[in-house]
Amino acid sequence: MSPLELSFLRKLIADQASSRKHAGVAARMVELEGLGQVVGAQVRYTAADHTRAANMLLSRNYPLQAPPEPGPRSAARGAGSEKTHALRVSDQLVAVVPIGMPQAIATPPGTFVAMHLRDALALPYEVLLVSENLEPLLQLHQYTWLGDFIKGRPTLAVFRGAPGYFRTDVAAELIRFDTRPTLAFFDFDPKGLSMAASLPRREALCLPPWPALDAEAIAQKRVGLFTHSFHDSRAHLDGVEDPAIRLAWQRLRRLAVGLNQEGFPR
Repeated sequence: MSPLELSFLRKLIADQASSRKHAGVAARMVELEGLGQVVGAQVRYTAADHTRAANMLLSRNYPLQAPPEPGPRSAARGAGSEKTHALRVSDQLVAVVPIGMPQAIATPPGTFVAMHLRDALALPYEVLLVSENLEPLLQLHQYTWLGDFIKGRPTLAVFRGAPGYFRTDVAAELIRFDTRPTLAFFDFDPKGLSMAASLPRREALCLPPWPALDAEAIAQKRVGLFTHSFHDSRAHLDGVEDPAIRLAWQRLRRLAVGLNQEGFPR
């Protein structure tokens, strides 16, 4: 769930709003989550919708109210521990792997660098590769077929984040502030394709060659990866017109099984 969606739901619950303009997040919530009813140019909400919004947050382990804004540990004063009411040290950092930038920064294979998003944006890369999961980010050098998408260009690979470490909203901020083209490296499942379809400035959807991906998906039989996010992602993906996403979605629906990045052919 994006920071904008979190903020929208929390405000809707706090205000007990009866309507919102049928646009932006409100429109997406109607389409993807069935939250509210469209009446003309408005989305109307009932008490049941407010309850549904709260359940959406709670079921996904988000508090109903935004936590108070903490500060760095170096600024902690008068508390029993410097960790009390303080940001995690990694809170404003992103996990990245620089590729093809040896004069600016380099990391050994199997490692990543944690840095502030401003420092990451300042690196001399030409394309931004967004990885859904952290382990594949560490193993990028093993996915040799990614070279067909990187095309020898200086590339910055970034982990999209996860609850509890390397925040998703910080990675999203890096993506939003950047202007360079993006490469979408996500799981081959409905949720992964939906996130890839939402990635701004997307130049390519990074999947292994189809014969190898097809064979591996059938062999691993990850039915749950398909069914778990099918209903939540279906409406979004059915409306996507990008040819690469549409083709992947058609193939995924035909297979009715997914494949996580960690299971991709190397």
